[in-house]
Amino acid sequence: MKGMKERLAKKIKLITIVSTFKQGLAHHKSKIDRTIHHIRDEIVAESGQRRGCVTPTLEDVEVSEQEHDLEEEEEEEREILLEFEENCPPGGEDSVVFYTTGLRGVRKTFEACRRVSFLLENHMVKFKERDVSVDSEFRDEMWRLLGRKVTSPRLFIRGRYIGGADEVVALNENGKLKKLLRGISRAHSPCESCRNERFLICSSCNGSSRLMADDEETSNGNMWTRCRECNEKGLVRCPLCT
Repeated sequence: MKGMKERLAKKIKLITIVSTFKQGLAHHKSKIDRTIHHIRDEIVAESGQRRGCVTPTLEDVEVSEQEHDLEEEEEEEREILLEFEENCPPGGEDSVVFYTTGLRGVRKTFEACRRVSFLLENHMVKFKERDVSVDSEFRDEMWRLLGRKVTSPRLFIRGRYIGGADEVVALNENGKLKKLLRGISRAHSPCESCRNERFLICSSCNGSSRLMADDEETSNGNMWTRCRECNEKGLVRCPLCT
């Protein structure tokens, strides 16, 4: 009986020792954790004072990553743009200029123009469409830019000559056209002025392209004089989209 009491007393003493040891470990770990956090806070505070900065939050990190991605995209866009010849049409420094034709006389040319126009509309970007069949000045402008008599379509992006229908279709298929058009203003609705017709009827001559001659010209036998406000078809360019 006495032996059992002694063994029981030893077990109770052992349990007490183990419990005290665990408490000591927990207390020691707590002190270490507090020391680590204290040192870290001191380092962060010192770094912030020295560099004039604060600890970045998760939102700051996300914004920084987005800005980095945007910079990479812009750099890639510039590299692609530099692959093309610098040749800027009037008003095309930071926009898309598209020389096209609405005449169906040459089916191949008309369909090529429609393909390029479809791609630009599909990417939903604003572009300045210049129909060489409606205004001969657009045709002469296109020939002057390219140094020879060429047929439409011809596409220019941000002052760079991109090419004709074959080149534009190929760029669209390899994904480069989308990158070239990145940053161009979006087109969410038809032009408010001309409804995407690109031309308006001349208000001076009502589309006739001629006016009554003044007294001096009438004395020379001319009843009519050419309207100087419009083209040969009595149309003026839309001021918003051409």
